[in-house]
Amino acid sequence: MVGDIDILVEPEHLHKAERLLKETDYNSLEESLFGKYKDHRHLPRLIHPDRLGAVEIHSKLLRKERRNILNVKEILANRRTINGVCVPTIEANLDILILNHQINDFGYLFKSINLKVCYDSLVLERQTEPSATSKTSKYHRLFYTLKALYFKSNSKTSKNTSLIVLKNVYKYLNKKGLARRIYIRIAKINIGLITCMEGMKLFIKNKHFRADVWTHKSEVIKLLKDDN
Repeated sequence: MVGDIDILVEPEHLHKAERLLKETDYNSLEESLFGKYKDHRHLPRLIHPDRLGAVEIHSKLLRKERRNILNVKEILANRRTINGVCVPTIEANLDILILNHQINDFGYLFKSINLKVCYDSLVLERQTEPSATSKTSKYHRLFYTLKALYFKSNSKTSKNTSLIVLKNVYKYLNKKGLARRIYIRIAKINIGLITCMEGMKLFIKNKHFRADVWTHKSEVIKLLKDDN
């Protein structure tokens, strides 16, 4: 199931791409209070009244920029054209898949495995050969260690990092039980604290954000209660 279609463009073409889609009857969804002021990796989601699948126009791929492991300029420069559509290389697609789960979806923090991401990675790996220049960030290492719990892999990264002790710890954390519930709770508290700190910094520095928070204070209180 496809939740949305992600389009990566150069930052200077971001609003031009949005304008072109709006000219074909796509409309922006309303941004959240925090989203209006946050430096987000994509513009507000665009939807069409008669078409399946929303569109997100990205100028960044990760919540926090990490050029050493995922460089947007390199991905755009090395793109391939298939049937008139520009797409990333297989290697770049694999990195995007892994890092999106590990960073954007907090897979690294939760030490969790996502079977769909694993399956997609297996499909991509069948189309390419492991190279000496393959990424070996801590996010890749954790992904392949967790993946090796359930799938056989010829990946050098997987072989180098699938240590017996770590595998047993991660396997234990991914089992349903008290330890998993406690760990997830701690991870969620950590995410909540990070989000609160970002919100506080924005509140202190941006007077327009402070005004919006005051205007929509009932919504903010409800949001905080829902998070708890």
